[in-house]
Amino acid sequence: MKSRSILPPFLAESSAAALALVLSTGLLGCAEAAFSMHAEDNDLNSLKATLGKIGPGPAGPQNGSGHAMAYVFAGPERQHFGKDKDKEPTGERTLYGYDLTQGKLAFEMPADVRSRFAVGQNILVHRDGESTIVIRDPRTGQVRSRAPLEAGQTLIGLTADAERAYMVTQGTDHGQRVSLVTAIAPDGQRVWRVEAVGSVGAPAARGGVLALPWRYQDVVLLDGRTGTELSRIRQKDEQIGFVRATPEGFFYGVGDKGVALLNERSVTGQKDQIAYFTPTLGDKVRVFLHWDGYRAEQADFSAFDRNRLLWTGAPKGQDFALKDDLFILHSYRFFFAMDQGRQPALPGQSGKIRWAYAQPRQNVMASDETGAAVVFVAQDGELGALDLMTGKRTFNQRLSLKPGQQVLGATFDAAGFAPTAPSGGEQAAPDVLSVLHGIIFDKDSSFIAVKTFAVQAVNTIKTKEATAELLRVVTADAMPGQVARAAGEALVARRDRDVATMLVAALKRRYDYLEDRRPRGVDILARAAAAMGTTEALPALADQLHDSSVPPVALKEVIKALIKLGGKDAVRPLRELILLYRSDPSFAADSEPLRLAGEGLLKLGGEAERRTVYFVSVEPRTIAPVASYYRKILDETAIKLSTKTQAAEKSPEAAPARR
Repeated sequence: MKSRSILPPFLAESSAAALALVLSTGLLGCAEAAFSMHAEDNDLNSLKATLGKIGPGPAGPQNGSGHAMAYVFAGPERQHFGKDKDKEPTGERTLYGYDLTQGKLAFEMPADVRSRFAVGQNILVHRDGESTIVIRDPRTGQVRSRAPLEAGQTLIGLTADAERAYMVTQGTDHGQRVSLVTAIAPDGQRVWRVEAVGSVGAPAARGGVLALPWRYQDVVLLDGRTGTELSRIRQKDEQIGFVRATPEGFFYGVGDKGVALLNERSVTGQKDQIAYFTPTLGDKVRVFLHWDGYRAEQADFSAFDRNRLLWTGAPKGQDFALKDDLFILHSYRFFFAMDQGRQPALPGQSGKIRWAYAQPRQNVMASDETGAAVVFVAQDGELGALDLMTGKRTFNQRLSLKPGQQVLGATFDAAGFAPTAPSGGEQAAPDVLSVLHGIIFDKDSSFIAVKTFAVQAVNTIKTKEATAELLRVVTADAMPGQVARAAGEALVARRDRDVATMLVAALKRRYDYLEDRRPRGVDILARAAAAMGTTEALPALADQLHDSSVPPVALKEVIKALIKLGGKDAVRPLRELILLYRSDPSFAADSEPLRLAGEGLLKLGGEAERRTVYFVSVEPRTIAPVASYYRKILDETAIKLSTKTQAAEKSPEAAPARR
């Protein structure tokens, strides 16, 4: 039997722990215990057999009623910062079960929920308080049984399937990290338990098989009835951060930006050979494809519930694809549906925006993708659904929270839920550019990254209106610098001459104290004009040279644009600039604008402009950095002119003239 390396590349555990496991399992023979170091990995035969045992995933809700449900936990706001961050909040905590199919409350009852909910067939499981796992009836919320969370054990994750619940806990034994995987029957009795040295991540269950990430490198597959190990796969070049079960199959996180479908190709263990996918979101947002399976705090509701990607895998043979080529970024109050497309985007680019949605005022605390809709619940108890393909609002209800309560988290059991707006209440799908405009110009200044991503999304729309929107962002008052810069970069790269008139109008804007008007983004506008070849902007650019409110950074870009666009038309404004400001002490610290102007004058002009530069270089009142630089470039250009003249005299064409 093939053995595996005791210390693989990404193993984050101690060598002592590995040695202990070897000693404890070394004499077990071929019938290896679960998580044994001697078990064979990446074995195609055992993986094929295991994949064949996985039953079909549920096509709809698992709660037994056939109705889509939202399980919402509400209570007083938890303190995460300040002097009260460790103080337990006081006030009533309530578990609400909301029937999304019927649009009404199914139940409410007191509960101290300390984890996300796991929903199986006829069971609803969660941690309650510090030390109890509670199993409820998912239709009524009534407690069916309780199981203890043993002292010294930390809950890592919960899941459930048609027959039982499963939990992973972690503790220490003689200084070693030890994980326990436990199966629990609906009556609360332990069905089986297996122990693993090292870190086991949050579990996922489907069709009688339990999948678990182990030690950041393996996915171990157990028989859900007995806890017997069926197979395992080992990733050789990246860490494995999570496992996820969907009706389409098992998926596992590869590295920090990708996910793979568990199939026969997984035995290769190489990212370029497995059924691997990574979304193209550009460089403006972090990618969270799922919760980190090893972090105990992410077993509970957290900021990751409102800052992640929603996606559905759609296996095509042995390949990975996204259902409808679509994934949705949920970031606090906002949703962005991105069309991944069949062609990969360039580095730093994202797929095209399909639709966007902004929830008014309140953060969206939890969301899920049902296959036909995006369902969510906001902090104030508002429940909603958006059509997956258009972003149109198709569901709008509200929980009646008790005084002092807010939604702290929720889990949806809503596979296949596809609500339609009631008769007479249908609305047109929102215009994506209008929604993005609202997000970018939202007065809440705490969502800089989201606004920057919205700018990036605007840039995926290749229309004149989208370019005009980028121009508005660049020139807007009080726009955060990071957002304005992102819009500027996009505007310059587009080179869209259809907005030349708007660009020139923006460059003509001048400082006016009485009207409290200030030019914005002059440097970006100048770069855009140069990139687009907008020669009609020359007069406006020339006027900007004489505006004392233009900062040096912007002045440099204006000069560069004049030199690139202007030809002979740029000579006069450049000459006037260096003659007017040659002795201005404000340029002593940063003389680059005047240096650029001198270079441009020599490049574009003739002998008269060369004499102007010479005059400035020897004029006593010229500031020293400019004078010395002009002398230097005069000498350099003189050498080049001399070399050019000598070469011309030696050329064959010049020979008859010499004779």
